[in-house]
Amino acid sequence: MDLIFAHYRNRFCMFRTYYALAKGLVKPDGFTLQVVELPDPPSHEQEEALIRGDVQVANLYLPNFLRCKLQGAPIVGISTEWKSTMKGNGIFVLEDGPIKTPQDLSGRLIASHQGAHAIHRYLLKHRYGVDEKTLRWESHPQEELLHVLKSGKVDAVVLLDQFFFRGEKDAAVRCLYTDGEAWKALRGFSEMIKHMVAVREPLLKEHPELREKLLQTFRASFQYSEGHLEEISAEFIKRYGGDREALIASARYPRIEFTFTNAERKLADAELKMLVEVGELPHRVPICSVFAA
Repeated sequence: MDLIFAHYRNRFCMFRTYYALAKGLVKPDGFTLQVVELPDPPSHEQEEALIRGDVQVANLYLPNFLRCKLQGAPIVGISTEWKSTMKGNGIFVLEDGPIKTPQDLSGRLIASHQGAHAIHRYLLKHRYGVDEKTLRWESHPQEELLHVLKSGKVDAVVLLDQFFFRGEKDAAVRCLYTDGEAWKALRGFSEMIKHMVAVREPLLKEHPELREKLLQTFRASFQYSEGHLEEISAEFIKRYGGDREALIASARYPRIEFTFTNAERKLADAELKMLVEVGELPHRVPICSVFAA
C-alpha cells in the first residue's frame, strides 16, 4: 500500500519531525509513505488535498480540521501532532511603541500568517477584556511579520515557531503575551492542541490497524530528529533559509507525542467550545465523534 502524507511548508517543527521519514531513514511497517509539503494557512490546500484524496494522511491545524469535519468531510483524527506550551506563539509589539498592555490593542491592526486569528481573538476578549469586534487583522507570510511590525505598518503581530524566537531576540520588539499563558489563566490547561493528524476515513475503516502503525512511524521519525537537529536545521536552511539558533530553539517549544489521551480529549473539547464561541464553528459535537479511538 502506497500512501502520501502532507505537512505544512516552512515550519521547522514539522520539517524536523518528518525528516527521517522523508529521507527514508525510518520506514513504515507494511506500507510506503511519501512525505510532501503544502502551503501553510490561510491556504486550505492541506485539508482540501486530504478531502480530495490527493493525500491520504495529513497534519492539520486543529480549527481547520474541525471545521471540515463538521461540514461532513470524509476525514478522521487519529492523534494530536503537537501542542504549544508557554512559549512559541504570542503577540509582539514595538518595544518603545504605544501598546503597553493587551488592553491597548483595542481598535488596533494586528497581522498574523492567517489573518483574523480565532485563538487570539478569544483570548483577547475573555482574558483581557478587549472588544474583539474593534480589532482589525491582516495576513502576511510568517517570515515577513517582524518587518511589517518594525516598519510601522501594523500595531502588533502574532509570531510562532522560529519566528517567535527571533522576536524574543530582537531588542526592537517585545512579547505582549503568549497564548499558552493566557489559555492557562483562563482554562487551567498548560498546553493547547495546535496541530493533529488526520486520515481519510474510508482508508481507516478498511485498514483499522493503520492508525497505530502510522503513529509508531511518526514517533520513530520524531525520535530520530531529537538526536540530529544540527543536521536537519542545515537541510532546512538550504531549502528555506533561516537562522540556525532560532530553528533549534524553536524545536523545543511544542510538545510532540502523537497521542490522544483522556487529558487531550478534554483539552480538544475545551478548544472546540472556544471555537464555537468565536463563531469559527457552528456547533459543538462530542469530541469522540471526530477522532478515532
